[in-house]
Amino acid sequence: MTKEKPKTIINGADSLMKFLKKNFPKSIGVSKKGFYEKERRVVRKTFRDFSFTGNFHGIEFRSVKFINCDFDGIWGFFCIFQNCEFKDCGFRNSRFSHLEMDWNGLYFEKCYFRNVELDEGSVFNLTYDSCTLMTCSFGGLFPSENILFYDCDIDDSHFMTLQYYKDNKVERDDEFIDMLFQDCRIDSSNFHRLNLRNSRFVNSILYRSGFIDCFVDNECFIVTKKLKYESYATMDFQTILQSDELSDEILSSYFNIKNKVNLKAIVSGMTTQKTFSTVFISYSFKDSEFAKKINDSLNNQGIRTFMWEKDAPGGKPLEDIMTSGIGAHDKLLFIASEYSIRSKACQFELTTARKKQELSWSNVFFPITIDDYLFKVKKNQIRPIELANEYWENIEEIKRVNALDFSPFNKKGYNEDDFQKMFQKIVDGLKIEP
Repeated sequence: MTKEKPKTIINGADSLMKFLKKNFPKSIGVSKKGFYEKERRVVRKTFRDFSFTGNFHGIEFRSVKFINCDFDGIWGFFCIFQNCEFKDCGFRNSRFSHLEMDWNGLYFEKCYFRNVELDEGSVFNLTYDSCTLMTCSFGGLFPSENILFYDCDIDDSHFMTLQYYKDNKVERDDEFIDMLFQDCRIDSSNFHRLNLRNSRFVNSILYRSGFIDCFVDNECFIVTKKLKYESYATMDFQTILQSDELSDEILSSYFNIKNKVNLKAIVSGMTTQKTFSTVFISYSFKDSEFAKKINDSLNNQGIRTFMWEKDAPGGKPLEDIMTSGIGAHDKLLFIASEYSIRSKACQFELTTARKKQELSWSNVFFPITIDDYLFKVKKNQIRPIELANEYWENIEEIKRVNALDFSPFNKKGYNEDDFQKMFQKIVDGLKIEP
């Protein structure tokens, strides 16, 4: 009996670069200036029997092969893979975030994923061949295209807000689609806030899995052979209302609805289609009293919001909460004041929303003002100086949008009827056109 060869352990990006400089200096390239402070790139190298762990911040892998490697406990902030291959590799308890230079051209063969999260950035041309994915999450990736799963087992995983389309429309392209699941077994998994009209489930089993606030149609589901197991998928009311009427065959084979019914007509008599954008409220804590009034007024109109003091979960890094909250909501309602514009946290939220807007090509910002500081501040006043360019771009982006003036209502003694008339403009601006 032969003993398994021990794996070379690499703990973090610095450890990797030291190892490569010593043993394989030709595999180290130079990335673009300003890429996460350090300029480091790994090119055309094969890693066999390696174990990676720790922080891999700001490192880029290009045309790299990984064979029988482990990725365990990875925090991959700005960790980029392009044109890489992974064979017989294991990924566990890891998160890859802020993929702003795009993950592109990746091939995973017979790999195992458990507790792995991909979020914030763009992914293109990812192929998972005969892989197992358990408790994995794909979220806040926009745009994302050509993510292919062949003969994969997917369990307790989540696919959220992967693609945005203006007015929820999409042009079909069968040669270059958003997601493809072919001959897959998908169990206890959720598809949340996705336009799936340019995605396909081909001869795949959907067991105890659900579609929440999605767009689907008959062409999403293709069955050309008898499947080994039955599907028991579910749809929420919003998915039914937003989607095209599904055929009796699809309702029967995937959703276990055997009787011929006009499902959309039945549901439309019970509830209405979502009519408002969801809102992340960005504000300074010094303006929290005004922010609470706006939040309560929006909730009273049935508009779903995220307000930090009410909705932020405990036990998570602050920037992660901000990033995921902005990614999960349609609009960022920025309460512009001297306090919020000078706030480091608010500027982080503006930067995150601006990046989302640039990637999605959809308008994200909804500013309102409660003083005139937005229009008075000058770039040379911004501190710290090293962040002046970033903060000024945020300010300029806000000023491009017509900001509603709520300054008369940021003091005592205002007329409530006047406030409600102005607030109705926010409500009208958040309406989703049919």
